[in-house]
Amino acid sequence: MTDRAYGTLHLDSYSGRSSTRVEIVGETPKRYRIRAITTTRTAGRLLYLEPGQEALVPKRAITLEAA
Repeated sequence: MTDRAYGTLHLDSYSGRSSTRVEIVGETPKRYRIRAITTTRTAGRLLYLEPGQEALVPKRAITLEAA
């Protein structure tokens, strides 16, 4: 993985699909470790990441940006 990789986090909910740009800082075989650029909603009930916070998300929820 390169130094700075970016992607889009996609979340499906009852109100539709939302997309948020995130920085990808690492990966495991099934998940990406992301760093929030803006306040980012993650899956679950009322879970938000503030800018700079990190979380693991499934790879299927991320679309990688072309370098």
